[in-house]
Amino acid sequence: MSLADIGESAEKRIVYCVALAAFFFQFESFMVVVALPDMAREMHASAHAVSYVISGLLFGLVAALVGASWLGQRLGYSRLFLSGAYIATVATFACGIAPTLSILIGCRIVQGIGIGAIVASSYALLPLWVKSDRLGWAFGMLSTGAGTGMILGLPVGGFIASCLEWRWLFFGTIPFLLGLALFARFAMPPDHPFTHSISVHRTLTDTLKLPNFLTGLLVLFVFQGVMAGLRFLTPFLLEDQGNVSPTMSSLIFLSYPLGFLLLSSWAGRQADTHPPKRLMLYATSLSLIACLVYLLLMDTWGVWHFAVFLLILGSATGLFTAPNNVAIIRDLSASEIQVASALIPITLNASLLFGTFSFGLLSTQNDPRLALITGIAMFVGIIYTVAQHSSPTRT
Repeated sequence: MSLADIGESAEKRIVYCVALAAFFFQFESFMVVVALPDMAREMHASAHAVSYVISGLLFGLVAALVGASWLGQRLGYSRLFLSGAYIATVATFACGIAPTLSILIGCRIVQGIGIGAIVASSYALLPLWVKSDRLGWAFGMLSTGAGTGMILGLPVGGFIASCLEWRWLFFGTIPFLLGLALFARFAMPPDHPFTHSISVHRTLTDTLKLPNFLTGLLVLFVFQGVMAGLRFLTPFLLEDQGNVSPTMSSLIFLSYPLGFLLLSSWAGRQADTHPPKRLMLYATSLSLIACLVYLLLMDTWGVWHFAVFLLILGSATGLFTAPNNVAIIRDLSASEIQVASALIPITLNASLLFGTFSFGLLSTQNDPRLALITGIAMFVGIIYTVAQHSSPTRT
């Protein structure tokens, strides 16, 4: 079987499977965040200690991404996807029955390894099996799945945490994971046409020399890092400036994934017929305008203005994500894609951690001015970089 032989229906099955995986990751992540206070109370742990429930997942995810190229080109990316689904299922059940916080964190690390294998496989399977002129649509569907998971994760997690024990957050997702594994066995193509022995070190070195690829990763790191920092600061600013309760804050914060969901699929389709770089410029300009308006009108900023601010930021992220992925991957060879499939999610997760940490340091006494000015400067830098960067013809 070759790329030309799989047909449009097989393409769609692959894309829908990857989109479901993205949905699960974001849905489960947002649900668990809501239940952290209940976990802390039951296990007699501090807020700092229970935060490792989140950090453990990210640690396992990044660890899996680091070895994804080596594993993918030996096991095959379809097998790696399935293996990740099985590992995540077993680890999710173990999280639900964990008797202590230490064991729960250890199970979350294993769960992260399984999810990391799924994520890395997803970024490899799409460009390997979806035709180039439909790649934007494919990445747009991935973003749509992630955005839907963000929107549903908060209210469902809040409902379960209020009405049931937090362990049901994990037990309730096991049937979904089993269904994902079953669908993947049906949807995933054989691995042999593209998966072959490569020198990961040599291919990594060659890939990083490509101007489009390296610039795309840099822009991804800066843009998503700034967005992560702004998302981190907003709930604190809501509660401080507007005296908003955590429940109301979470409802207002739903504006961000709503905006992301509204534009992510459309942006992916547009990336198939328009230059992805142009869409990235629109997204960055939209973010820049939102931050400038916030900075200029800060003294008169009301609580519900934050909903508009988050809606614009989410829309900009949705407009940016799929075109940026297309710009990075579209011209790569099969061997380069195997390396890029790990580097893109590694860069994304590193930017989220860096952005949250950096903007936390920049914000003093909940005054967002320095963070906003920094974000504005970063967005200007992205606009300049993308506008000036040319795509050399490869030989």
